[in-house]
Amino acid sequence: MCLKCDSSRRGLMRLGLGGAAAAFIAPLARAARPHVAPTRPERPLIMLDPGHGGHDPGAIAPDGVYEKDITLASALELRRALLRTGRYHVAMTRVRDIFIPLDDRVSDAVDQKASLFLSMHCDHLPQADLRGASVFTLSNDASDSLAAGLAQDENGPAAANDPLAGASPQVADILASLETRATKIGSQSLALDLQSSFKGIVPLLPDPARAANFAVLRDPSTPAALLEMGCLTNPLDETRLRSAHERHMLAQRIALAINSYFDNDAQRQMAG
Repeated sequence: MCLKCDSSRRGLMRLGLGGAAAAFIAPLARAARPHVAPTRPERPLIMLDPGHGGHDPGAIAPDGVYEKDITLASALELRRALLRTGRYHVAMTRVRDIFIPLDDRVSDAVDQKASLFLSMHCDHLPQADLRGASVFTLSNDASDSLAAGLAQDENGPAAANDPLAGASPQVADILASLETRATKIGSQSLALDLQSSFKGIVPLLPDPARAANFAVLRDPSTPAALLEMGCLTNPLDETRLRSAHERHMLAQRIALAINSYFDNDAQRQMAG
C-alpha cells in the first residue's frame, strides 16, 4: 500500500467519523438547550361601556326609542369588530339590559387594567335640526353649556356637585389631579382618532371635540372618551342609529380609530 493512498484513506475515515459524531452530538446539544417559547406582546384590553340600562333608559326619542337599547346594540357590534382584528381583549360593563352604577363602571376598568375605556351614548339636543356624533374627554371646565348640562344629566344628582363621585375607593385616593398627563394625552389622541375615522363617513356635529366632567371618565390610569354616536332628537340620526347596517359601519370606523390609536401609541413609545 502506498503511503499516499493510505493517507487519503485515513483522511476519509476522519471525515466519516467526524460526520457521524456531529450527527450523534447535535440532537443532544439541542436537547440540552432550554426551550424558550417566542414571546408575544400582551393584547390590550378595551373596556366598552354601553350607557344607561335597566330602569335608566337614557335619552328617549320622540317616537319612544330608548338610548339604552341603541348603546347596547352598538357596543355588542363593536365588540365583534374588535375581536375580529385579533389584536384585543374586549370587556363590557354590561351585556344585557341591566342598570350598572357609575362607580362600578369605573372600577371595572380599573380592576381589569383596561388599556382603553370607551363609553357609548346617544345625544339629545334642544334643536331637532342638529345631528352628528361628538367625542367628549374629561375636563373640569365644560366646553360649552350644552356639554355641562349633558354631563350633569349623565352623572345624576349624586355626582353632579361632587368631583369624586362616580369613582371607586381605590381611584378616589389618587384623584387629586383627576388624570395623569399621559392619560390626558391618550384620551385626547383617542378623541382625535375617532373624529378622523368618522370624517366624511359618519356625520359629526359642527363642534365634535367636546369636554365635560363626566364621572365615567375620571379614572386617572386609563385613557378614556365618551362617544355620543348621534342625536336621538334628530330624525335622520335616529334612523341611522336604529339601522343594524349603519351600526355595523359605525363599529368598523370605531375599530379603525382604535387601531390607529394603538399604532400611534406604539410609535410614540419607540420614539420615547
